[in-house]
Amino acid sequence: MGGRGGAALALMLAACSSSREQDPWRGGAPPSTETVGWIDDVPVTYGDVARYLRTKEPEAFARGLEGIVVERITLGEAGPMGVTVPRVLVEREARKRFAAWERNVRAASREQTGEEVDPALWLQRVAGASVADLRAWIEHHTEIELVQDRLARYDMLTSPNVQVSLILVEGEERARKLAEEAKVTDFAALAKANSIHPSAAEGGRIAGVLVPPDIGDATVREALFRAKKGDILGPFVSRGAEPGTFEIYRVDAALPGRQGSYAELSREIAKDLETRPLDVAEYERWRTRALVRHGFLNADLLPQ
Repeated sequence: MGGRGGAALALMLAACSSSREQDPWRGGAPPSTETVGWIDDVPVTYGDVARYLRTKEPEAFARGLEGIVVERITLGEAGPMGVTVPRVLVEREARKRFAAWERNVRAASREQTGEEVDPALWLQRVAGASVADLRAWIEHHTEIELVQDRLARYDMLTSPNVQVSLILVEGEERARKLAEEAKVTDFAALAKANSIHPSAAEGGRIAGVLVPPDIGDATVREALFRAKKGDILGPFVSRGAEPGTFEIYRVDAALPGRQGSYAELSREIAKDLETRPLDVAEYERWRTRALVRHGFLNADLLPQ
C-alpha cells in the first residue's frame, strides 16, 4: 500500500499500544497481560505476541518498535512547532494509497489463483479487519508521514547543508593521487571508474542533502561545512567502510541555514515539498537524527 512500514506488522504492534492513561512513555504500564486470543484453550496475551515476534522475527520486531518510537517523536516534536497538514491533502493521499492497496490485492489474487478476490473479503478473512479499519489506519499513518516530511524539510532548510559526491577507495597513496586528479578532471568519471562506494554508479553523487549531524567524523564535518561549491576535499580515513579505505569529496552545493520558525516558513516548505517531494535518503537521515536527539541511537552517521 506504500508508506514507510509494513501494514500487517504495524497493525499488530499498534494494537499493543496502551491508552493515554497507561501510556508507558508517561510512566504507566503497558497491558502486556491482556488476553488477545486463545490457542487450545490457553490464553495468549500481548506479552506472548511480543515475545514470539522478538524471538521468531527479531528484525521485523525491531523495525516495528522503531516505527512506534519514531511516530511518538514525530507527534512530540510537531505539536510545539505547530506542524500540521491540511485535511484535504491527507484525505487525497490516503485515497491514493487505499486504491493502490486494492489494485495490489486484486492483481496478486489473479496471479496466485487465477481469480480476482474481493479486497474487502480478503481483508476480513486474513486480518479480521474491515475496510473501515484499514482506511482509518492508512489515513492515520499518511498524516504521520506528511508531518514527518514537513519536519524533515524544515530541519534541512534551517541548517547549513551541502550536497556532495564521494569517491571511496582502498589505499592512502591511491587516494591521494585520485584527489589530485579530481581537481583537474571529471569527478563523476573518476568515481564510476574507481570508487567502491554504492554511489559509484551515479558518479559518486550522494542522494539528498547533508546537514552537520549527518556526518559523524568531526574532521570531515568541519571540512565539508567550511567548503565552497566545487571544492575537492580529502582524502580522509573512512570511519564507516572497510579498514584501509579513504574518502574523497566534491562539494556540489553549499547553503547556509535559513532563519525562521516553522510558522514563518510553512508555506515555503509546503510549496517546496510539492515541487521536490522528500526522497528516501532525506527521510532516513531525518529519522536517524530524530532518534539520536531523543537518545535512542549512539552511532556515527555517515553518507549512505
